Amino acid sequence: MMSDMTTLARPYAIAAFDYALQKNSLSAWKTMLSSAALLVEEKEVVRLLSNPEITRKNTADLCCDVLSSGLDAGLDIEKENFIRLLAEYNRLPVLPDIARLFESYCAEHEKNMKVQVISAIELDDSYQQKLTTSLANRLKRQVVLQCEVDPDLLGGVIVKAGDVVMDGSVRGKLNRLFESL
Repeated sequence: MMSDMTTLARPYAIAAFDYALQKNSLSAWKTMLSSAALLVEEKEVVRLLSNPEITRKNTADLCCDVLSSGLDAGLDIEKENFIRLLAEYNRLPVLPDIARLFESYCAEHEKNMKVQVISAIELDDSYQQKLTTSLANRLKRQVVLQCEVDPDLLGGVIVKAGDVVMDGSVRGKLNRLFESL
């Protein structure tokens, strides 16, 4: 089911991304799509979207009204047309997938990657800078560190970059040693 939703969402996400990139408004579209995704996941909205007595125009009007009032910049005509198009083709339920894909296209375009670093103690600025440079070279992307402290680690760090986990913690090394014995 998830892949079906992604398949349905992909052309819309690509179209939105291409348009936003052309208009230099990736951030505004990302904000609108994430807000719209949250909206269509609300229980009451899910119920409305599945109600055959509610017209697609009414659901589009509802979504546009809520998004217009909820976004700082409001909902411009292009974004409103996008929501109305989704409603017309009964694609509002795939908005969470569209938002997720759009965000991944933005990250790929920006070549940025958020990397979670978990350490036993707080890392000083110079170590964070060295780690950022090293990870950027290894991952071939700009890296944004999100540092966390986990006092349960004995030492070292655990780095999570996308679906890659690099366990350089003392506990991880001890576990690997134990497994090899």
